[in-house]
Amino acid sequence: MTEAEPTTRERVVELLNTATFLTSEKEKIANLAKVQELIIHLDQKLLDSFFEEVAAFQTDRNSDVRKFVVGFIEEACKKDVAMLPRLVPNIQILLADEAIAVVKRVIQAAAQLHRATLAWLSSARTTTPEMEQVWQIITLIKNSIIVMIDHDNDGVRTQAIKFLESLVLLQTYKEADSVTREGEFNLDLVPLTLKAARPRKLEEEARMVLNKLISFQGSLHISSVNLMTCMSSLTIIARARPQFLSKIINALEMLHANLPPTLTKSQVNSVRKHLKIQMLNLLKHPASYDYHENITTVLNDLGVTAGELLKQRKKSEWRESVNKSMPSKDQIRKRVRRDKSTDEGGEPTSKRSRIDKDEKKELKEVPEKLSAMDITQRWLVEELTIESVSSIVMVTMLNLPEEMPPLFSATYTPITAAGSKSQIQHMARLLAAQLTAGGVGPGVEQVKEDEVETGHDSDEEGNIRRLVSGYTDESHVQPTGPVLTPAGVIGRPMRQKVRTMKLAEVTKPLPSPANNKMQLLLLRRLLRCDKKLLLGSTPKVRMRIVSVLSGCLSPLECEELEDFILDDMVNHVELMLSWLYAEYSVSHEFSKVHSILHSHSKPGTKKEKNYQQIFTSIMTKAIAKKVNKETEEFLLRLFLESPVVPEDAVTSLIALGRCTGETIITSELYGYTVRILKDIILWRPPISKPAIRALCLLASHDQEQVREQVIPVILELCKDDESIQEIVAQVATNYLKYLLLESPPEVLCIHELGRPNKGGEWAETSVKACLFLYLALLPMNQELIYELAQVYVKTVNEAKRAILRMLEGPIQHMGMNSPHLLKLVETCPKGGETLITRIIHILTEKAPPSEALVCRVRELYNRRVSDVRFLIPVLTGLSKKEVTAVLPKLIKLNPHVVKEVFNRLWGVTLDTGTSPLTPVDLLVALHLIDNEKCDVKTVIKATGLCFAERNIYTAEVLAFVLQQLMEQPNLPTLFMRTVIQTLTHYPKLLGFIMNILQRLIAKQVWKQKKVWEGFIKCCQRATPQSYTVLLQLPAEQLSDVFTSAPELRTQLVQHLSTLTDNQVLHELIIDAVFKCKKYGNFSNFL
Repeated sequence: MTEAEPTTRERVVELLNTATFLTSEKEKIANLAKVQELIIHLDQKLLDSFFEEVAAFQTDRNSDVRKFVVGFIEEACKKDVAMLPRLVPNIQILLADEAIAVVKRVIQAAAQLHRATLAWLSSARTTTPEMEQVWQIITLIKNSIIVMIDHDNDGVRTQAIKFLESLVLLQTYKEADSVTREGEFNLDLVPLTLKAARPRKLEEEARMVLNKLISFQGSLHISSVNLMTCMSSLTIIARARPQFLSKIINALEMLHANLPPTLTKSQVNSVRKHLKIQMLNLLKHPASYDYHENITTVLNDLGVTAGELLKQRKKSEWRESVNKSMPSKDQIRKRVRRDKSTDEGGEPTSKRSRIDKDEKKELKEVPEKLSAMDITQRWLVEELTIESVSSIVMVTMLNLPEEMPPLFSATYTPITAAGSKSQIQHMARLLAAQLTAGGVGPGVEQVKEDEVETGHDSDEEGNIRRLVSGYTDESHVQPTGPVLTPAGVIGRPMRQKVRTMKLAEVTKPLPSPANNKMQLLLLRRLLRCDKKLLLGSTPKVRMRIVSVLSGCLSPLECEELEDFILDDMVNHVELMLSWLYAEYSVSHEFSKVHSILHSHSKPGTKKEKNYQQIFTSIMTKAIAKKVNKETEEFLLRLFLESPVVPEDAVTSLIALGRCTGETIITSELYGYTVRILKDIILWRPPISKPAIRALCLLASHDQEQVREQVIPVILELCKDDESIQEIVAQVATNYLKYLLLESPPEVLCIHELGRPNKGGEWAETSVKACLFLYLALLPMNQELIYELAQVYVKTVNEAKRAILRMLEGPIQHMGMNSPHLLKLVETCPKGGETLITRIIHILTEKAPPSEALVCRVRELYNRRVSDVRFLIPVLTGLSKKEVTAVLPKLIKLNPHVVKEVFNRLWGVTLDTGTSPLTPVDLLVALHLIDNEKCDVKTVIKATGLCFAERNIYTAEVLAFVLQQLMEQPNLPTLFMRTVIQTLTHYPKLLGFIMNILQRLIAKQVWKQKKVWEGFIKCCQRATPQSYTVLLQLPAEQLSDVFTSAPELRTQLVQHLSTLTDNQVLHELIIDAVFKCKKYGNFSNFL
């Protein structure tokens, strides 16, 4: 023992004792690091004395301390392999740690301990039972880490991939072209006679682990980090073990053709860049010469130019020539090992060399099997003809998406050598990768047949465990020798502690009645001293005591505490919240206060009043009090700051507006409810749905003042959050569908909504209650119009009338250009014609119809709806010909409707737009209506409406009407009636009318009986100006006039008597003489 050892030992003891009582993790780790430096690197002899004390820190609460212990175990075992039996069990325990960081550090250390254990077994002359137990523990650790490749944590999966990489490199043989590090341990250094770890089984396990790593790389839901780590590991394995080069290159090619669909565009770019780097590394390897074509094709797709490929090939060829000219490291190491064994006089290695040669010879003689992708590729090369490729392209064109996928745009590279053999091979390779990944193709079928013939077990994990452990069931392993136990965890001497007095041992529990009485007195005393304890921390301590006791109160005590809180809601709200949290902790067994205070009760006894009951009771009492600003703040904090809010409590908030003992409900009180519900929706997402439903229920209130407060809040919430809009739309749709029921539902007929009495049948108030919310939401969510039309068709008449009356506002907000309205008009449901007509009326009431609306109404009228009233709203959008065609049907309608039609055509109800018919055209069209299409009386009523509008049908307009009617080939039946009415309304047109009458004589008006009768009546009304017109008639027609109107004869005689002789001779006599020859002389005629 040296002089420095006691000093070092004392320092180590001091550091360990200090670290035990330190609270700071950083200081604790710093002290342990000093201990590690002293006992491992400075004085290794102390390691055996203090390793248990350091390992005991693996039970520390801090994960960083436990990570340090893992590092210490790793360093200790690497420094002294004799520590493996003592510390490997600790690693097995730490592998199941709850902290992810500790698990990742354990996986890192396990790779080194695996290597150290295998080297330890290989270097030993004999294998002891202790060594076998260490190897069994390492095997269990290894199996656990292999399973962790499917762990939930991304970082754990990454470390598991690196562990599998080290496992494959450790348990396989090195080759001449292997790229390895100096001092690397592998299967070449493991003797074939080692029974605990058979080299052949280890190698087979490594192959299965490699297959698992390759299959993990091809999984669809692998993350980008795991994918790039897996690619790097496979590349390292391929460079270090060229025997796996073909399999790994195939896996990378398949990955290139089938990137995981879960990757984003940026992740795809990163993965492709990483794949490019790995393929370039493989291209540089001398053993990859046979695969240059496959690697080059992938690199071309990844954007590597031909110049860069040529440069990389020249480098690989130069390295290959250098490697061939120099002896490999493996050969040098074998020579050194052979020389050492000869010099030491050990056992000759001729036997082992012979076994190695025989084994390698057997491996070389085994024919290389083609992979499934290679078999499928060869089959595809033969099948890919021009015709087949053209057919494939034409068929797949039908399945192309409308937009280019981001993955395709990120990975697409132009084809440089289309049609060449290399390009066909590459395309066949890509298709083969797709088919193989999908589990179809001749390659997959061939591999399955081979597996069936050889009896291959597909359960890789089971094979790995079976190969490593050497047993079919781990429970059958019978450990020989002493059982290894974790160091520093068990078997440590317990410190002597001072025996403390326990109150339960020296006292007896109180009877239940006495206990309840004492607790009630305690609670009352604590509550009474509320105003006395205002200084220092006493109020906090008091609240703490009350909250702890409140977790186990009886119903009577709960009521007293509730009343105390509600007496001063402003100052006692904190106590209320503390109480609710205490009750919540008890109900979820977070707190043991209830079980401790009621330990004498029977097991399984529940509290008489649970959290939900207490919450509801507080809320109900608060609502029953006079509602003011304090009550609103109290309820708001109750709902927003409580741990959990029952859904029933949220629904009960609608009763906030009802005063206790009264039936008066004010809109001001409901304003508090609306604000509370809004805050609940915004700040308590778990209970937002019940709050939204309660708010929607208030939107159906009978009072308009209440709805004016509720509906804007709902629309604001829907505008800011689409999820809220979906919920509100669903609730509104449910309310609308109530109209399909035979009677109003009870949910809408409650006192809180202003409808305390439920009626047996639908009334206007109950119908409106179902429509308020739906119609308010309609402008924002215009798709709801379709459901409204479906309900309208099936509902009762009272509901239909209410819907038609309430539609105006929402439809005006939607506007004429709404695509959903146009679609509804186009696809009018059967029975919904009245609704569609009402919608069109609303849209065209203050604006001319749009072309799209007119087009859809015209199509619907021609195709299905024969009611001419359907066209009234869009009359101004129709052509003159179309309006004229439907005019006979329009004037047959109710006089009020006809009046509306004329107003639209005259432009009275429209601010803008032009009518297809001017007032002149309309009156002319009315005169030209065929008597077969419409009777004369109806036309007379229609023309009467026109004449009633003196401001529209002025003297000038009527003059134009008469002028156009005169130009008709056949005079209308009502022509003279219109002339007489014109003369009656506008006497100043007498001269114009006389001109008309004279023109009628030229048109031989007496040939049309009705018109001739009107002519005579007009002459009667137009005397004496009509005398001149009468004297122009032929004698026969003049006689007919005198027959129909005898008074005209006397009037005409008097008129002639007033004329002078010259006037008579000039104006009438000559014509009269000629006209009356067959009747005698003029005097006789008179």
